[in-house]
Amino acid sequence: MFPSLDFSRFHELSQREQFCHQFVSILKEYGFVKLINHGIPYAQIDLAFAAARHFFQLPLEQKLKSPHPPTAHPHRGFSPLGLENIGAVSNYGRATESPYLRDMKESYDIGSECDPLYKNIWPPSGVDDAFQPTFISFFEAGYRTELTILKALSIGLGLPEQTLGQLHAEQTNELRITHYPAVARGDFAHATRIAAHTDFGTITLLFQDAVGGLQMEVPPHSGQFADIESGEPYECILNVGDCLQKWTGLHSARHRVHLPSEEQSDGMVPERFSIAYFAKPDRAAILRPLLNGDSEQKYLTANEFQHMRIAGTY
Repeated sequence: MFPSLDFSRFHELSQREQFCHQFVSILKEYGFVKLINHGIPYAQIDLAFAAARHFFQLPLEQKLKSPHPPTAHPHRGFSPLGLENIGAVSNYGRATESPYLRDMKESYDIGSECDPLYKNIWPPSGVDDAFQPTFISFFEAGYRTELTILKALSIGLGLPEQTLGQLHAEQTNELRITHYPAVARGDFAHATRIAAHTDFGTITLLFQDAVGGLQMEVPPHSGQFADIESGEPYECILNVGDCLQKWTGLHSARHRVHLPSEEQSDGMVPERFSIAYFAKPDRAAILRPLLNGDSEQKYLTANEFQHMRIAGTY
């Protein structure tokens, strides 16, 4: 139902311009697009999902040896079920569901090893020794892919090709591994897997298993959500974030993870895994429109905006 693009076309010079315009056209209409041949090696995706499964299967006391701080910053380490509440900021700080739906997930947040402000929180030696090298490598692959995608977006928007990439030189990005445990369907009366929200950064590269549950607001701002089924295992779902919307006017994709239509024979909703790479601007980047910005108006920096948006989630 929803369009899928083969990103390898970007690397064919004869197809590049047409591809970039098609890429941006789809994002203007939907706020997201499915990508294949995006640049992250398939073997690396397999390793990352295997590492995620291994970590989340550990006993809770082992996972809690690399805890996320009790506040929103720094966004690092393991968050157990119930620590984060995306529903609190599901619509630029205004709730869209009352009461808030409790998020039923656990996650692990990772940043760049080069980040001078926030250090990563890793499982200590002996807990899960493969976790750190696997996700450092995945993070680096995500950054290389991000820069190529930002070049394609710049071309498609009619901007100099390095415009967006130059605003992402400091790798202030984040990688999130999420596990939605198997639960009884009846437990969702006042909960969801993750409440409706937009992402705070520039673009998100989402990888998911085949369990289902991801929904996007289609068309944007309609309040209507459509199921986005996972195609092949290595498909990436790219969605526009708030910062790219502020720069370009492309729709920031509002999405949620709700109940899949199928359940197991025992009435349980099966567990689900996803890996999201959040491309974020340099902290000092100004969120002034790139196409028709008012040079006299004062705009937030990316750091100011994202602190404002994330403050209510922890």
